[in-house]
Amino acid sequence: MPIKPGTPVVIHPDPSSGRTAPLKALVYDVTGKRIILSQTSPPILPPPPKYPLYISYVAKEGDSVRRLGFPAAVSGFGNDYALSSGKRVPIIIVDREQEPEEASIRKGFRIRTPSSSGFSLTIRGKKYPILDISLTGVNFIQPLLQTPFKPTDSFDCRLNIDGKGYPLMVRVVRVSETPVSRRVAAAFLNAGKEIQSVLNRKILLMERKELSGYG
Repeated sequence: MPIKPGTPVVIHPDPSSGRTAPLKALVYDVTGKRIILSQTSPPILPPPPKYPLYISYVAKEGDSVRRLGFPAAVSGFGNDYALSSGKRVPIIIVDREQEPEEASIRKGFRIRTPSSSGFSLTIRGKKYPILDISLTGVNFIQPLLQTPFKPTDSFDCRLNIDGKGYPLMVRVVRVSETPVSRRVAAAFLNAGKEIQSVLNRKILLMERKELSGYG
C-alpha cells in the first residue's frame, strides 16, 4: 500500500548516526519517490545526514493491518512550506530508495502501553503493570518494596492481553530503579505462533491509534 499525504510516519535513524530514538513526522505531499515530511522533534537539521533513514508507517486494507517501511535519503529542508490551511511550516524532503515492504524493524518496535491498553503481566500470582512491549520482550514496573528481580533471572509468567492469559517464559536482561519504582526489562524465551500473532496485531492496532492522534 503506497504512502499518502496525511499519513503519520516513524523515522528510524541508522544507529551509526549516534541517534537511535525513533522520531515522528507527518506526510505533507508525495510526488513519485519524493516525499515531503513535517519537521521532527527534536529536529533533523542541515546538512542532510550521510546515513540512511528508515521510514515506517501503519497501513490498513480491509481487516489487514501491517507496518510497512522503506529506506530513504534526506535530500533537502525547507522553512516556509505552505499548507492548504495557509500555515507555513518547516519540512524535511526525502527520496524513497525502494518500494514499501513489510517493515524489518517490527520485532524491535516498542509501543508504550497506557493503563487502558489491555496488557498486564502476572508473575508468581502478582500482577505487574507494563510500561512498553514488543514482539521480543517487555518492560514492566516492580514496586521497590518487593525483592528485586536480578539480570539473567528466568521464570514463568502470564501475559494478559484483553482479558486472555498466555503462558510465557522470560529472562530478565536489565533492572533500573527510579525514586518511586523499579523498571524491569525482560526478553521472551518461548513466544509461540499463537501469542506472536495476537501480540503482533495488538501492537499494530495500538500503533495505528497512537499515530492517528499525531498533531
